[in-house]
Amino acid sequence: MGRSTRAQADQNRALIVDAATGLFREKGIDAVSIVEIMEAAGMTQGGFYKHFTSKEALAAEACAEAFNRSTTTWKDLINAVPEPGGTNRLLQLATYYLSEKTPEKTCPMIALGQDAAAHSADKPFSQVYRHGAQQMFETFVKAAPPEPNGPQREELMLLFASMVGANLLKRAVGNEPWIQEMQLALMKKISGE
Repeated sequence: MGRSTRAQADQNRALIVDAATGLFREKGIDAVSIVEIMEAAGMTQGGFYKHFTSKEALAAEACAEAFNRSTTTWKDLINAVPEPGGTNRLLQLATYYLSEKTPEKTCPMIALGQDAAAHSADKPFSQVYRHGAQQMFETFVKAAPPEPNGPQREELMLLFASMVGANLLKRAVGNEPWIQEMQLALMKKISGE
């Protein structure tokens, strides 16, 4: 059997990152083994180190991929609403964000937050996480109507934190009536009611 081409190697690496992104979001980094990642990618464990120096290196790349996917989805949702900077954009974004998703599609801020907290701030994973979370916040801010009619940055910070917090609680305790009430209150605030 001959050596794989560079294109094949890039494709294999992408498959590994894709598998890791979903598994890490679903289970957390520590709960997923290299063997499990490689099996999910359709490869053997022996090929892992041809692509990555360590599981931590893969985790940083998978974290970046998770945030890039989420940010792209948010931007697509925002751009689908014709009113530039309209409240509808924030409302649409919040509605999507709080909707049910499969575990591997969980928000990376929530799914990978515990892992980021466990890593020291100077580690690549934590750096990627910080950048990704900020990127999502800035995307949220860009969806808001411009001032003076739209919310000011401080209010957007509170709305963003509330949205993420409500999503975290929903994931942790389920769709309890008080969680639904919290989400409804958030949606009213976002819509300006």
